[in-house]
Amino acid sequence: MDESITFLHSSDWQLGMMRRFLGPDGQARWGQARLDAVARIGEVAERTGAAFVVVTGDVFEHNQVERQTILRACEALKRIPVPVVLLPGNHDALEPGSLWTSSQWQAHAPEHVTVLTETTPFQIMPGVEIVGAPWRSRRPLSDPAAPGYADLTADPGMIRILLAHGQLTSLSGGMSDVPTIDQTALEAAVADGRLQYVGLGDRHSTTKVTDRIWFSGTQEVTSPEEDAPGNVLKVTIGSNGIDVEPVRVGAWHMVDHRVELFDEESIQALEDWFAELPDKERTYVRLAGDGSLALPLLSRLDAMIDAQGEVFASVERWAKFWTVRPAPDAADLESLQLSGPARAAMEELRQALAGGDEDAGAALSLMHRLARDAG
Repeated sequence: MDESITFLHSSDWQLGMMRRFLGPDGQARWGQARLDAVARIGEVAERTGAAFVVVTGDVFEHNQVERQTILRACEALKRIPVPVVLLPGNHDALEPGSLWTSSQWQAHAPEHVTVLTETTPFQIMPGVEIVGAPWRSRRPLSDPAAPGYADLTADPGMIRILLAHGQLTSLSGGMSDVPTIDQTALEAAVADGRLQYVGLGDRHSTTKVTDRIWFSGTQEVTSPEEDAPGNVLKVTIGSNGIDVEPVRVGAWHMVDHRVELFDEESIQALEDWFAELPDKERTYVRLAGDGSLALPLLSRLDAMIDAQGEVFASVERWAKFWTVRPAPDAADLESLQLSGPARAAMEELRQALAGGDEDAGAALSLMHRLARDAG
């Protein structure tokens, strides 16, 4: 193996994915961003001299995505100037009714794109062979990677790349409800020369398993829990070994933020934190909060979060971890100068809050805010 070869490894594009917490406008922009990131993979290929691109599963969110999603995906793929190899994963498995056999895909798929439908190795270029393990259903009965390499023998003159999709037994923590990939067996296939690189999909964060076994992660973030999304891997294999470099192609951010709210200073600190975040229109924030606030401060907090939600892609109170409680002071309530039914409602809510009704606290906060704004 005298010469090196460079290619790009990506996965989990999940085109057509919906994220309801973004709202209609944010969802539309985020969906387009996933396609834009695919096009940027083409730019990286051109810039780095990559010979081809591999995508290790879940190109689409499911097999029933809209026709528009397929056509836009084909347009994005056309902007990648080198051959592209796609592996069906659990989301877009080769099951009956698969989109890969649909008239939309067959009619519009670019000629330089190959979908792996078999485990038979093929030469993508002289001296470089790709083997794949496509998913044939959403629930395989055994290790989903094994069919791709179980029958291989070492070939000293060939660079062989395995494309597979699924969780590693070593990383799943025993929580997977489908068979996992045996890391020990993969490492053995690398050690004895049957495989020179294993490109994995399904894990959305870029993850190095060994020098030659990697999850690329998704091209654009899908959840705040992901710690390293938005990359494509530039892989170079040669006689001197292997080099794998993550290259960022994503543009969005999803952030979890936890706060303690108990006074005006803590609210100001949250406002300052929002102000310092970059790329607000491409950032989703999920807030976890605890504490108690007087009604005027709670009203200010609500107004501030609502305003930030208009600036950011979305700002959401994380219901499971949002326990900011109202601490209504009698003077706060009297300052509203309510009378008649409104005052009676206020008194009823105050009594309910004293009895432990948290919904009453939220209603009191809203009443305070509306009365203040009206004044």
